[in-house]
Amino acid sequence: MSIELINQPIVWVDNNEQLEELCDKWLDEPILAVDTEFMRSQTYYPIAGLIQLNDGKANYLIDPQAITDFFPLVDVFDNKGCLIFLHSCSEDLEVFQHTLGCIPHRIIDTQIACALSGYGFSVGYANAIHTALGIDLPKGETRSDWLKRPLSQAQLAYAALDVEYLYTLALKLKAGLEEANRWQWLLADCDELTDNYRANQMPELTYLRVKMAWRLNDRQLAILKTLCEWRETKAQVRDVPRNRIIKEHALMEIAKRQPTHLSQLRNIEGVTERMINSDGSTWLELVEVAVSLPKEALPQVLPQPLTSGQNKILKRLRQAVEQVAEKNGVPVELIVKKKNYEAMVRRLCSRKTVDLSEHLNGWRLTLVSEALNAQFHAIDIHSLEAK
Repeated sequence: MSIELINQPIVWVDNNEQLEELCDKWLDEPILAVDTEFMRSQTYYPIAGLIQLNDGKANYLIDPQAITDFFPLVDVFDNKGCLIFLHSCSEDLEVFQHTLGCIPHRIIDTQIACALSGYGFSVGYANAIHTALGIDLPKGETRSDWLKRPLSQAQLAYAALDVEYLYTLALKLKAGLEEANRWQWLLADCDELTDNYRANQMPELTYLRVKMAWRLNDRQLAILKTLCEWRETKAQVRDVPRNRIIKEHALMEIAKRQPTHLSQLRNIEGVTERMINSDGSTWLELVEVAVSLPKEALPQVLPQPLTSGQNKILKRLRQAVEQVAEKNGVPVELIVKKKNYEAMVRRLCSRKTVDLSEHLNGWRLTLVSEALNAQFHAIDIHSLEAK
């Protein structure tokens, strides 16, 4: 069935000269559809098994195990005149960054494009193809071993299908969004996606992703921040998953207890003797440094979860956005994120004026400013917080 769905040639690319020749041609292409297959269970970095590319003429399967010079492909990805279409691309970006040392200059995520086109929020690739093109793609090779060689015919067909229909999907989405005057919306969102991806690579900010970190005071949070930055860097150096170094709940306990001796680490759940022998002294040094920081150097404590009264306010704001979303055929989840609702609610409850431009921008601000400002004026903070 997979073979029957393929309409374009499959080209296996496994030497530098062949890749360079193809890249010279791709530099003139305005649109490329790209995907990756990788393995990542025991490592920090994804191990690239395949890079697929479609230029509207053929399906090119690039073998990262055979190619030793990716600079021609980097030049293609750096081409400002080429749109690189990917679907739900966060993991693909990690593959590019680790394998190629770069991420594409102009990324277009078709998952976001699908949302703006009315296909649903966070829709998977197979569902996107079914909805937009009426084609059911097979899923049988999703969990294949992409590092083995040679790849099976089923794997080759699966990999080719991913980019052949992604290219077709890209053309349809682009045409539809341009007609609906939403193409610029997509470009802005994809630029923001790339910016957020780069920000998330900063080890010093990883503490912000730790659950329950809001329970810590500023001194404890400084310890957690220092430990998380160390863990992220160490996981990269050792190329192992973060939790293989030490799990988050153990980092939280160290931050709370502020140990000064190795013996104090032994009764922390998840901390083994091997970890203590390997890294315990380093942890204590990091704790000591964070404890000695001056008050002005400590991170700001994280906001606590909203109260029940504040959640009632958030619900009203979301309901207002839902009406706008339904009217415009845009998923409500795409318009305002939870963290933005929460920031607006906290601002309201502190009896301060909400400046929407501090929380939203671009098309989102234009779309919902009237509805949200009406709610800001209508909500009775005292009565809702009292309930």
